[in-house]
Amino acid sequence: MNAQAFGVFIQDVRDGRAHAELTAQLGELLAAVRETGKGGSLTLKIDVKPAGRGSDVDKVVITDTVTSKVPKPDRGQDFYWLTDSNNLSRNHPRQHELPLRAAGAPAPTTFKEATA
Repeated sequence: MNAQAFGVFIQDVRDGRAHAELTAQLGELLAAVRETGKGGSLTLKIDVKPAGRGSDVDKVVITDTVTSKVPKPDRGQDFYWLTDSNNLSRNHPRQHELPLRAAGAPAPTTFKEATA
């Protein structure tokens, strides 16, 4: 029995749309792996069922499912203080603020020359 090559078969499934979908998702997966440094996966599932009833099966129905697990970049974190009224604050609620003010330009200083 000479089996049809899998590459030829997958290019024929859904008139080539399964192959195109796999190609596109593989490109997205490879780009995400490069960007994040994390692994992912691409899975092709092929279901084969008889097209009719009975023991004499001469037709089958092929259904494909393509799924991918693309790695996501790490998300940053933020730190907040919780106030007594259960609100979020960037400033510590029990710490007073320092009354900071802008410092003016320093007065010019003149130097005297030392004589010997």
